[in-house]
Amino acid sequence: MYRSVQFFYFEKFMSKSAQKILRTAQTLFNQHSFTAVGVDLIRDVSGCSKTTLYSHYKNKQQLINAVLHARDAQFQHELNAYVQGLQGLEGLLALIDWHVMWFLQDDFKGCLFIRAVAEADPHDRQVIEIAQQHKQQISALIAQFCQQLEQAKWSELIYTLVEGLISRCLIEGVNLQMIEQLKAQIEALLNPTKV
Repeated sequence: MYRSVQFFYFEKFMSKSAQKILRTAQTLFNQHSFTAVGVDLIRDVSGCSKTTLYSHYKNKQQLINAVLHARDAQFQHELNAYVQGLQGLEGLLALIDWHVMWFLQDDFKGCLFIRAVAEADPHDRQVIEIAQQHKQQISALIAQFCQQLEQAKWSELIYTLVEGLISRCLIEGVNLQMIEQLKAQIEALLNPTKV
């Protein structure tokens, strides 16, 4: 399942101090916010000097971008591994199940990409582009599953539903009964002959 401090893709190519700074920043940004967490706090919690921090990340914005890239890599890897080999309806329902497992994690605070865009300067195209790319990958996976069912017309609706579940489960808590009902409704929508 999604583990917020694992960035094994990026870590392969990073020094131990850069890894520690990246993990610490991601944890603090997730727990608090991007604007509330400064480089001094990241430095203190990571145990690295400010010189070491700035030798790996020239500024806070570069660190934010690195955190978002790393989170995306981990998210995509684990989601794709979970649905690997599945097609159509089975893949869609597994994608929803994977999200629900993420919602049930103790450190679930909603979508870090949405929060990053909300807190970013409106002219900061880099954060917006990273977030858009992340969301487009999820949308494309949903579209692929819908296309396998010859029901491509429903992919935007299902993508929007999954995105809405992120907010709803953060605010209201995870209602497994409601989610099972939604999954049954998706099945009826995409496979009307089975109902």
